[in-house]
Amino acid sequence: MSDALNDLKFNNKPVYTIGVAANLLGVCQATLRLWEKKGLIQPHRIGKNRFYSQCNVERLQHIKQLLQKERINIAGVKNIMGKSFCWEIKKCPSEERDTCPVYRRLNA
Repeated sequence: MSDALNDLKFNNKPVYTIGVAANLLGVCQATLRLWEKKGLIQPHRIGKNRFYSQCNVERLQHIKQLLQKERINIAGVKNIMGKSFCWEIKKCPSEERDTCPVYRRLNA
């Protein structure tokens, strides 16, 4: 298995609890719950617990930037995030994009 594929699989594993994700992002847990309630993010659920992948954290960093630095409201962020592909947001290298099933399907 290629390194890019291994990295992609790791990046999608739900490994961070809400507390760890909030700490990584510099926000409180209630903020992550609010963003989930507003439909900006869908963390993985195991029972009642929320778990975030590295991809989720990267998406949340972008959301935070749009909300706090760009001063865009939640509806605007939801609209932007709905129209952007993750590889455009993350600026993925071509070898990582090529391993993405969504990218391959859309570019077939």
